[in-house]
Amino acid sequence: MKSFLFLPAFFLCALSQSIQIISPSDGTAVTPGQDLTVQLGFPNSLTGVQHVSVVISMFNCAGEPCPVSSSGAVPDSLGSPLFMGGFDPEFHEGALPPYQNFTVSLPDAITGTNMISVAHFMLLGAGAEPIFEFKNSTVQIGQSSSRRAIRGRVV
Repeated sequence: MKSFLFLPAFFLCALSQSIQIISPSDGTAVTPGQDLTVQLGFPNSLTGVQHVSVVISMFNCAGEPCPVSSSGAVPDSLGSPLFMGGFDPEFHEGALPPYQNFTVSLPDAITGTNMISVAHFMLLGAGAEPIFEFKNSTVQIGQSSSRRAIRGRVV
């Protein structure tokens, strides 16, 4: 009977330890071609966690509503990778969980509604249980600030 309760408790513990996109928040307005700071947080935990890697990508919603919200579901593709590498969150301020900032460059040729997707791979607990998770944040990409009107023409 005790082993029957162990598995649900283990999975609940694993689900409560999840990466968070602290910044940019849903609906943030950004400019194509600019550098964007993506802040990823991970709650402090007594359970051993080994962060293996993260992938930060941009999924173009092509003028349609993005297929998912920040609930974690993702489309079939992550989109265009902006960053691939390690994740080592650290404490900085008392009110925030341990986090790490990543500066990524947004593509020049995108506008409209886009989704920043984060794929996170970690090993959890003494048994090194592999966990793969996704988080999303929808951003609004406007016109590049380098474009301006001169005598009625946009350059």
